[in-house]
Amino acid sequence: MSNISIILPHNCCGCEACLNICPTNAIKMDADLEGFLYPSVDNCKCIDCGICLEACKDSIPFNNELQNIYSYYSVNEDVRSRSSSGGAFSMIAEIILNKGGVVYGAGFNSDYTELIHVKVTTFDELDNIRRSKFIQSRKSDIYTDVQQKLDSGVIVLFTGTPCEVGGLKTYLQKDYDSLYTCDLICGCVSSPKVYKKYIDEMKQNFKSEVVFVNFKDKRNGWRNKAISINFSNGEEYYNSILDDYYVVSFHSRFNIRPSCFNCKYRSLLRISDFTLGDFWGIENIDKTQDDNKGVSFVLVNTRKGTDLLAKNEDLHFLKLDLEEYSIKYNSRIDKNPELEDWSMRKAFYKDLENSSFSVVAEKYLREIKEKRKLRKMQK
Repeated sequence: MSNISIILPHNCCGCEACLNICPTNAIKMDADLEGFLYPSVDNCKCIDCGICLEACKDSIPFNNELQNIYSYYSVNEDVRSRSSSGGAFSMIAEIILNKGGVVYGAGFNSDYTELIHVKVTTFDELDNIRRSKFIQSRKSDIYTDVQQKLDSGVIVLFTGTPCEVGGLKTYLQKDYDSLYTCDLICGCVSSPKVYKKYIDEMKQNFKSEVVFVNFKDKRNGWRNKAISINFSNGEEYYNSILDDYYVVSFHSRFNIRPSCFNCKYRSLLRISDFTLGDFWGIENIDKTQDDNKGVSFVLVNTRKGTDLLAKNEDLHFLKLDLEEYSIKYNSRIDKNPELEDWSMRKAFYKDLENSSFSVVAEKYLREIKEKRKLRKMQK
């Protein structure tokens, strides 16, 4: 059997490249008990061509032409405040849009119950794909749409987790001069099922529909991030990321995808033209930039990426060694996460089948939450 069904679940990152590349539409994505999507093959349609396995190959085309580190924050205070860090993504996206291009990224659906990859063609649409979202997005046929744009000569910026960028590249199977890619210093992807249980419970508690979700609300400072959820009745839920159980479940690794624990994309060498994240440690590197409003870490990995940003005067080049920076300030760049108690994680998901998110979270995450808060206070 030469199809994607031979790939073990813990090796599947859910990029959906196999779904997009199948010539007979024999593959669909089904959710498992934890809510993560995995490919399912209709053997009546499958012709054993093996092309889905080619899209899942381990030979990742990392970019290592150069690696220059920059800091960035937008001088537009509105853009900066609406961004998770300093607004570097918006800056790159606006360059592409000004060239008549299109931008792809992860945005919420209309009722904020699901994260999906969408296409953006105007500045007004950019806001939906700004900011960090602690959920795995649904890609559906987005890679096919990207290829159609590229083949018609349109400039494209594709943004996502490193595995999503990898999925696009293995789907395309060739380079395009008009394609720019941007990955994130990824904190892993979390279960859409857990998120939906959480957000549905929020809607019940507030007796209203959700109109906005921000996982990194910076109103009290970049280092004091909170989650905020706005409702159609005018009410708002606002809580520290140290106290909100959904965020705690993410940071404690209870609801992240199993493949994230052995991610082949966490590396000093990167898959994309650009790698973006929070510039943690900037207060020790260049104190003049630290006003607690957010600064972006911008790693430019290719000459093409360097050329695109050449005229931006707000980028600050910093002569830093990437490995030293990772060790000192952000190990997420190249170190995989760990989970001490897998049995507790399994019990968490089992209980979630028949109980509300808050009840299950209180049972399994209360002690973890208190320990995280204590560590924060001791820093």
